[in-house]
Amino acid sequence: MHCPNTPEEKPAILRCYTPVKPLSPVRFTFQNMKLQDQQYIFSLPAGHTCPGAQSCLARVNRNTGRLTDGPLSEFRCFSATAEAVFKTARDLRWNNLDALQAAKTTSAMASIILDALPLEATLVRIHVSGDYFSLDYFDAWCAVAVQRPNVLFYSYTKSLHHWIARLGYIPSNLRLVASYGGKYDHLIAKHNLRFARVVYSKYEARKLGLKIDHDDSLAFKGDKSFALLIHGTQPKNSRGSKSWTAQRLAKAKAAHTPERVFSPEDLARAQYV
Repeated sequence: MHCPNTPEEKPAILRCYTPVKPLSPVRFTFQNMKLQDQQYIFSLPAGHTCPGAQSCLARVNRNTGRLTDGPLSEFRCFSATAEAVFKTARDLRWNNLDALQAAKTTSAMASIILDALPLEATLVRIHVSGDYFSLDYFDAWCAVAVQRPNVLFYSYTKSLHHWIARLGYIPSNLRLVASYGGKYDHLIAKHNLRFARVVYSKYEARKLGLKIDHDDSLAFKGDKSFALLIHGTQPKNSRGSKSWTAQRLAKAKAAHTPERVFSPEDLARAQYV
């Protein structure tokens, strides 16, 4: 069967996926903590596979685990922090990328993803870490979604140039959310894409008129744009760090921690979280 490879023909890959001989395997992980719904997760190395990242850009050295923030970073990708701390997570994500790069073609990438995707899966988050690093790779996930119509796939992405290149060809069971803070932000308003915006406080979300998604349910169940409250370890003295500190102070205050003494400045910050 001929699978077109020219730019004009490429969307037809959704109709002509051809299984190939299995190559190096990729791995999914299972999560049943944050969501009521059980989900499988597929991840790649943070930053290294994120061509559209800018305000959240951070990379972790594969061998040393050293984390480096991007030159325009405003807040740190929480997944990069996890890679710096947990070598097992870092190794799994790099092994996934190695396998995809060895596969090379859209059909081969789709094949190894399908081989690894559990038959019982009904909900899959693509990229807790990483992003669509190439158009061929984006096409591979579209082909996977076509082959598994009983599975709901969802992902946040800053690779909006790939999304726009396939408008009209994306399967209905692949729910995409444009993530503000990247090189292609201008495409969000231009194409009226559903988006998520990182905010530093509940107060900021209210000003923007956005509901905060605390458990990803707005990402895969909703059809409106929403906010994400910044979380995780942030660069020292950054706005993100101050917001994260304020959130923890607010939680401690709510818990009436007896041994904690709050300064007026602490309480002033916490009231906006």
